[in-house]
Amino acid sequence: MRTSLLKGLILSICIICGISTTYAEEQRLLSDSATVSLLTCSPGTEIYELFGHSGIRVFDKEKNIDVTFNYGLFDFNQDDFIYRFVRGKTDYEVGVTSTDYFLHTYIERGSGVMESVLNLTQSEKESIWLYLMENIQPENKTYRYNFIFNNCATKLRDIFDQNVSGVKSYPDVSGSLSFREAVGLYTKTSPWSQFGVDICLGRGMDRDATTYEKMFLPEILGNTINQSTVMVGDSTFNLVSQINTINENTLENPAPFISPLALGIILCVLVLILSLYGLWKKLDLRWFDAIIFSINGLFGCLVLFLILFSKHPFTFANFNIIWLNPLFFCPLLFVIFKRLQKYEFIYYAIVSIVLVLFLFGSNMLSQEFNDAVYPFTIIFLLRALSYVINWGYRLDAQKEHTLS
Repeated sequence: MRTSLLKGLILSICIICGISTTYAEEQRLLSDSATVSLLTCSPGTEIYELFGHSGIRVFDKEKNIDVTFNYGLFDFNQDDFIYRFVRGKTDYEVGVTSTDYFLHTYIERGSGVMESVLNLTQSEKESIWLYLMENIQPENKTYRYNFIFNNCATKLRDIFDQNVSGVKSYPDVSGSLSFREAVGLYTKTSPWSQFGVDICLGRGMDRDATTYEKMFLPEILGNTINQSTVMVGDSTFNLVSQINTINENTLENPAPFISPLALGIILCVLVLILSLYGLWKKLDLRWFDAIIFSINGLFGCLVLFLILFSKHPFTFANFNIIWLNPLFFCPLLFVIFKRLQKYEFIYYAIVSIVLVLFLFGSNMLSQEFNDAVYPFTIIFLLRALSYVINWGYRLDAQKEHTLS
């Protein structure tokens, strides 16, 4: 009796397990041969392409799946896009498309594309797949973009962190770099973009980035993942099982017609000549000063706006406000309201002192400045000093007239 009951129980367990196994195989999200890969695309020439791009590819031949998830989607036609971008309140989206379609743009423009096939268990592949499928739902697909801490590359880094078991070890593939130096690796062929970054982002950019933080750049993310290891129990294995070159990089970034530094030097020489000629001929250059100082003041307003209102990282403490200053609108006020001209000497004397201190003391500030900052600063110093010197000449002439 007991023997027959035991046999019946064993038989029942076997039947149930057999049914459960068959059911699980039928419900499996991805086949055993499926792969999950990191796609790394090298930079393009447009300002929003300079840092490259990343995507996650899921390939399953048995289930006819070959799609890429892209966390870099945005729409220039969004309401108030430029204003929201400056404020650091730009929303990006994640989307999914066929891998062929994703690759087409990068291959057509000549960018290199590298595929890093991840060394994952079946459950890790399916965990990532479920995570991605949940992310592309309409209620989940939008996220608040952050240039450094929440972008198309950091999103993928975080997905791997959350869905791959074990202790990850990320090597430092780029050496010690500040955030500014890391960005500079990709803007060196676009000096105007670098100039803009250096003006808009303050001293926080000069903090050394950790290995984990440097993965905000797609190529550094790809190179880091390629050399990373995972420890599970007593076993250690590579995070990437295979690296494929899908397309070689043939893209060349043309040098600009003129760099900010070259333009700054040329304008500085021209302003020096004009200032000397103006002193010699005793010319009234108030309108010239009103124009160039007002241009400075406009950029100063942008810097001040970023300091006070932007949510972008590293805009708060920005010493560029010293030489790009909203108060540089004052020369325009001196032209419009002549009764204010009695304050010109004091104003230009203060400006001269501040700019001299900036030029000689900038290396003591905890912020790196773009080389082009210095000739542009000298331009405004020359004009301020010209007025102070000219005022001295006028004062001497008045004394001589009084004595005579």
